[in-house]
Amino acid sequence: MRDIHILDFDGSVTAQKDFIGRFQSRIKIRNLRKYAHAARLWTSPNKFAEICQAEFSALSAGFALIGSGDFHHFSLGLIARHTELLTVVLFDNHPDWIRPPHQYHCGTWVYSLARLPHVERVIIVGLESGDIEGKQFLNGDVESFHNQKVILLPYRTVNAEIAKDDYAQLLSYLDQNLDYGIAEIMEYIKTKHVYISVDKDCLRPEDAYTNWEQGTMPLNVVTKAIAAIANKFEIVGADSVGDYSAPKFRSPIKWLGSWLDRKIHRTPSDQTLLKSNELANIALLKALDGSL
Repeated sequence: MRDIHILDFDGSVTAQKDFIGRFQSRIKIRNLRKYAHAARLWTSPNKFAEICQAEFSALSAGFALIGSGDFHHFSLGLIARHTELLTVVLFDNHPDWIRPPHQYHCGTWVYSLARLPHVERVIIVGLESGDIEGKQFLNGDVESFHNQKVILLPYRTVNAEIAKDDYAQLLSYLDQNLDYGIAEIMEYIKTKHVYISVDKDCLRPEDAYTNWEQGTMPLNVVTKAIAAIANKFEIVGADSVGDYSAPKFRSPIKWLGSWLDRKIHRTPSDQTLLKSNELANIALLKALDGSL
């Protein structure tokens, strides 16, 4: 995976000087800060199309760092550029699969992703946020779950109401047996081509620092899974979000939506916490490069 694209909506990745210095010859930075307020959390269909057309259409295949998880819906724009049949493997603390009203929203984009004709399947790994616990499950893309277009592999066991009054335990084996858990992910991949998306909020706090509530999955679980996938399949693209930036909004509606959606509200006070995101990005890139 040669090229590294920093899609700089919020300055969270461009502040990582060691990362940029280490991979400078491969890095291409697109300054997207003029879109920051319109793009953060959700954006209109017209603005989404404008950004994707103006900023993504000429991007080469590679690893895109998008910044905060507030911008995760732009993974949809990156994946939509592909034409080959592919599987998306998403590491995330949240399913991001809520049925829209806002189609281009960081919490709904997977619903749209599952309806792209060239996406064979979406495998979501690491869920711990509670968004699929109990009746919360029914707010999501139940149709895609039942037809196995979306596979849910929580890091910890979740009891979900998968249909009215019908409960099931959802789990992966990653926490119990890493090799078996990775093999389970790979068994669900039925295409030659794979796209990887990582939201670092799936990681335990000592491995990343984000502006959303986080899971407990160790970084090495994610990187070993990615390395195994890269060894068997062709990774045609990848992205990462979850780098910290303070949520800032001009829109009172977005501010309120952000406040209600987040279970945490914090501002980092220690630069060593932010350094962990840089180290995580380096580890993710090594896994994608096959150089762990």
